Amino acid sequence: MFLINILVFIFVLGLVILIHELGHFIMAKRAGILCHEFALGMGPVLISKKKGETVYSIRAIPIGGFVMMAGEEISSDMVKEGQDIKVRRQNGKITHLILNAEDERYKDAERITVESVDLLGKDDGKLTLNGEPVDNKAFYVLKDKKLQVAPYDRSFDSKSLRQRFSAIFAGPFMNFVLAFFLFILISLIIGFPKTDEQGRITTEIGAVSEQAAAYGILEPGDVILEIEGQEVNSFQNLTEFMSQNKGLREVGLTVDRDGETVDVTVTPRIVLIAIGIATERDPDDPHALIVGQVLQNSPGAEAGFQPGDRILSIDGEEVTTWTDVIDKVEANRDGEAMSIEIERDETAETLTVEPYEHSLLESQNAPAVQVQIGISPVHERDISRSVIISGFRGIRQSSTLIFDTLRMLFGGQVGIGDLAGPVGIYAITASAFQQGLIAFLNWTALLSVNLGILNLLPIPALDGGRIVFLGYEGITGKKVNKTVENYLHLIMFILLIGLLLFVTYSDILRLLNIG
Repeated sequence: MFLINILVFIFVLGLVILIHELGHFIMAKRAGILCHEFALGMGPVLISKKKGETVYSIRAIPIGGFVMMAGEEISSDMVKEGQDIKVRRQNGKITHLILNAEDERYKDAERITVESVDLLGKDDGKLTLNGEPVDNKAFYVLKDKKLQVAPYDRSFDSKSLRQRFSAIFAGPFMNFVLAFFLFILISLIIGFPKTDEQGRITTEIGAVSEQAAAYGILEPGDVILEIEGQEVNSFQNLTEFMSQNKGLREVGLTVDRDGETVDVTVTPRIVLIAIGIATERDPDDPHALIVGQVLQNSPGAEAGFQPGDRILSIDGEEVTTWTDVIDKVEANRDGEAMSIEIERDETAETLTVEPYEHSLLESQNAPAVQVQIGISPVHERDISRSVIISGFRGIRQSSTLIFDTLRMLFGGQVGIGDLAGPVGIYAITASAFQQGLIAFLNWTALLSVNLGILNLLPIPALDGGRIVFLGYEGITGKKVNKTVENYLHLIMFILLIGLLLFVTYSDILRLLNIG
């Protein structure tokens, strides 16, 4: 299973990165910019193939990628006056410039000293070296690769402001496009809740989750008529009732099943999301405060909760019903440490748990406490609604989650150590894959939006930082000093790598439940 999870992680990360870099590549090629390399991954090259003027490569570390554009990554003065190099010629033009004059691979090449050089051809478009013509498709020969010489009219800097902006912005934009179509695909698979003439979601049950509270009690096709004696006109009525009565342990429902009226009783599952534990029904005592599932990497897991624990008191006050517990959890909005006394194997012990702050949960559209029965309404497929609603709504909701997280990060409500790096993304991807196709597609879409937004942040070394420099040029009419820009990109790139390493370290500690 571990190998499958690794392959799925590489596929998902590779997909969102491929789409991103493809956006850069397509718009750069449309603008006539020479692209030296299109790479997926970072580090040593595993596989590479040259097609046309571009080398397509897959690198060893499956994180990141790049499109190496002429004028962005390669210095325009790789060959300088007074430098000793070797050259090869064909049809009267220099075709290879071997930068290391001692390179034993080119013993037959002529060694020369550079006296004059113009490998940009800014004025007349002609490239020359010591007065000799240089082929416009000549190559620099470096230690481990060849790079095509880039005349000025093929470089990034020579293009218009609009063309350069398009080449940069197209990367993040393609991430939004990928997410847009994934959200549409999700809605086409699951459809939309069936509504009546008044636009209310009908109470007909479409599915009952296995191992859920209602499994074996309610059936697909049942139409809910009443809950605890109250008439139910829409699925929203059911949701509102459960939200207002979270501590209710036995819920009476009246349903229409194949034309017959049937009364059933369901014991809802309560999930204390702020702590990361869920209830377990005791057949002998439905009201017993028994812990069932303990969510992985949650505050409850870190505090040491185990399935079967019986909750006795919270912060020194006895609790006898789940309503008491829910009230305590919902009142603790700031995530202050809670002392919870439990009984385990007939022995009492006290656990200290630090719940999630409610602002963090709200930013992820998650309540502090959730009640689950395990039923969903009938869904219908609607292509027009999928395109118009699902695609744009999915982008908007995903963007809101990400911006709320960034706001809390800069506001100090969450720390850098709480962010997910490669190891964290692997864990989430594996979990989403195990939850099924819908969860997997939804996570891939969210990750793609995440990558798009983060790349648009106005930080040097990211696409957003490059767009800021273009904005400065557009306003002032002057280009940012290239040396200053490159240094800013380099410094921020180093800092981002440091941040990535720190977040990865925090990921590993969380994965091992230490730290």
